Amino acid sequence: MAERAAPLPPPPPPLEAKPAAAPANPSPTPRLTETYVVQVPKEQIYRIPPPENAKLVEQYRNNHNNRHQRRPIIPCLKWTIGIAVVAGILAATIAIIYFLVVRPADPSFSVTRLVLKNIPNPRGGSPPKPEYHFTMSVDNPSLRMGYSYVAGGKAILAHHGVEIAVGKTQAFHQGYQNTTTYQLVLQGSHILLPKQIQSSLKGSKDVIPLSLMIEFSVRKTIGVLEMGNKSMDVTCDIKVSGLTKEARIVSQGCKSKFT
Repeated sequence: MAERAAPLPPPPPPLEAKPAAAPANPSPTPRLTETYVVQVPKEQIYRIPPPENAKLVEQYRNNHNNRHQRRPIIPCLKWTIGIAVVAGILAATIAIIYFLVVRPADPSFSVTRLVLKNIPNPRGGSPPKPEYHFTMSVDNPSLRMGYSYVAGGKAILAHHGVEIAVGKTQAFHQGYQNTTTYQLVLQGSHILLPKQIQSSLKGSKDVIPLSLMIEFSVRKTIGVLEMGNKSMDVTCDIKVSGLTKEARIVSQGCKSKFT
């Protein structure tokens, strides 16, 4: 008898689909992008920049370049000002020491005597040239400065602007804080003298105004140090009485200054 085949086992029950496990940290919901609407008046919308912007940019660029260019000048300027200040202080210090130690002062002059020689003969004839011999006192009040007077200076004697005699100065040296007696001889001329001078030469006692003008070339000295030559003008206004032999000096005043 034929054998019966064993029956097949029943199929396994179908597997039930399990839902996927939810993630532990679900991602947040993305934020929606916000949109803003800006309304600009139509007249303020430019297709090209206004010309004022170009000017402002150019001005800013120039100022920026100028600042870069000026920076190197500032240190030089500071150095220059510093050197000038130091030099000024040094010069002021030297000047103060010089005036305190040397105390330079212009010499003063005065006429102490006037003697006439070769007085014309009142009886007539060819009149000789009168000679005017001045004795002057020269005072040097400087504390440490001396004066050397060079020969060859010009001296003029005038009466009311009319030149009546001329002469040359003699050389002499004068130390500081010293008073020196100085002789000056002037030669008269053959020109016709003013009537007042003629009357005084003949014995009149009238007061005669005279002007004595002298130009000196003077060299200043401090010890063995000699400085350059300078011109000095001396003007004396004199009033004398009687131009016979020794005239009497009624009044006199002299002024001296370096030029």
